Amino acid sequence: MTQYLELDDSSYASEGVVLTETLILRASSIIDGYCQREIGVKIYKERILLNNQRGHVSYYPVVEVLSLQGRALQGLMGNFFGNPTFEPIELSNLDIDKSIGTVWCGQSPFGSSYAELQIEYTSGYEVIPEKVKVACGLLVSQLASNLNPNVKTKKDFDYSIEYFGNNIVTPEIANLLSEYKLRSFR
Repeated sequence: MTQYLELDDSSYASEGVVLTETLILRASSIIDGYCQREIGVKIYKERILLNNQRGHVSYYPVVEVLSLQGRALQGLMGNFFGNPTFEPIELSNLDIDKSIGTVWCGQSPFGSSYAELQIEYTSGYEVIPEKVKVACGLLVSQLASNLNPNVKTKKDFDYSIEYFGNNIVTPEIANLLSEYKLRSFR
């Protein structure tokens, strides 16, 4: 798990809030859960179905492709002996737009297009973006003060709390994290 703030990043938290490793880890895990991914660099391995030799990885921006295997539409003898298996592909045979994760792969050595790729790659941000740090600071402040802007009513007698929503991620935090949230292209 990536920590999105350091203990000396107190400028991101509200005044009077003392950053602790526990609060930072909790806020970072809330961000990972909301975005459905880690913002920091992580290794992913997935299978991609290709359509006209094009596909899309799930997590971007892509930092580096580590390994690549492909399954051709047809083998050397057609599909007489069954579907072809996954074979290693040279990384130079892959064209990838690292910023959005679009993949294009050339043809197999026997001239057939690839139907599916198995790709292992690293994805994420080497330097944590400023918006993520601000969102983490806001979450740490919420967790530390135990004040939640989603609270609609509080009753002290029976200790019940009614919320506007069931999410600690406020619209302000959601807006900050909107460009880092996982968007599926499948």
